[in-house]
Amino acid sequence: MMRAAVASEKRRFTIGFVASTIYARLPELIRAFRSAAPEVELILVESSTLDQIAALKDGRIDVGFGRIRFEDPAVRRIILRYEPLVAAIAADRPLAQQKGPVTLAALAAEPLIIYPREPRPSYADQVISLFHDHGLEPHVMHEARELQIAIGLVAASEGCAVVPQSVRKARSEGIIYREIVEPAVSPIIMSKRVGDNSDEVALMQSLICDRYLDWGYEVPIFSHF
Repeated sequence: MMRAAVASEKRRFTIGFVASTIYARLPELIRAFRSAAPEVELILVESSTLDQIAALKDGRIDVGFGRIRFEDPAVRRIILRYEPLVAAIAADRPLAQQKGPVTLAALAAEPLIIYPREPRPSYADQVISLFHDHGLEPHVMHEARELQIAIGLVAASEGCAVVPQSVRKARSEGIIYREIVEPAVSPIIMSKRVGDNSDEVALMQSLICDRYLDWGYEVPIFSHF
């Protein structure tokens, strides 16, 4: 009876993710994982990158997808790719009437909406650093709690936001997305525990390589430590 109970118990694989990665092809990877391992119970947990580090070390998640670089001897991070950033602008603002890419200087002259408000450091600090790297001081009007609130504030013409390119898929009414003249990217980072080479982690890494090849992205290199 005990052997039967153990055999019938599903293995679990828990994924932590930041909200913006939902637009960056994470759902397609999740579907591929479910199809390849239907016997594994897949659990999804939305959390910040910093929260993912603690959750990995505590064993509450098995892998995390985020955008913030960090250093922790117990956690291995792999940059999967760099995603271009774009400007989200309310359609009724003068800047949206201009054709073509916008400059960071033009965006710095607009009210800026950043997210998340906390915990920090976060993607918000990446955006502010982007302006500082070009000698610009953005005028931060709002610090939104999360991505969807920031997009809503943009739609309400409260200001502009710098968001990952894949957020365009949200197709929010009243928002125009413009490319940025200066190089502007944000990393998509997968994190796991050092030494965790479980079948589920190996499968996720294999699926990422296969799908990235299909999508025309550079295939990331995973090491076994």
